[in-house]
Amino acid sequence: MTEKFAERTAGIWFPLAFYAVGGVYMLAFWAIFDRAAYHLTVLGIVSIIIAVALYSVSRWAFWLGLFTFPLYFTEFLYATLASVNLVGWYPDIQTAAFNASLVVYLVFLCLSLILLIDRRNALKTDRILDRLKRPLSSPETTSKHPQ
Repeated sequence: MTEKFAERTAGIWFPLAFYAVGGVYMLAFWAIFDRAAYHLTVLGIVSIIIAVALYSVSRWAFWLGLFTFPLYFTEFLYATLASVNLVGWYPDIQTAAFNASLVVYLVFLCLSLILLIDRRNALKTDRILDRLKRPLSSPETTSKHPQ
């Protein structure tokens, strides 16, 4: 196994860990509390895909993280505001922990975006996307055979 950890600096590891934990957080919230919130399932799966792409140092992880940032930010900001407006910041320990987790998620989301933008040049082109650009079959020389 010739894994090069030197390529993944803290600017890659932090967003990688954040997206992995954030994806698990969304999927766990969906599974435990609200099975009707299918958007959490989709966002959780996309977050885990971004984490896997960051682990493989893929360039498209940057673009996926960049384009999904407004979705994640809007979702968690709306959830925070709805929770605070509905029950307040600290009516009981469970609600306080939930509200704190939403605020921490938003802070880490912004930090991860800043780190992804900073380290975007460290992300390489992806082998999978490079394979998609190549033709499916190699060009063969066409020679005319007498029949």
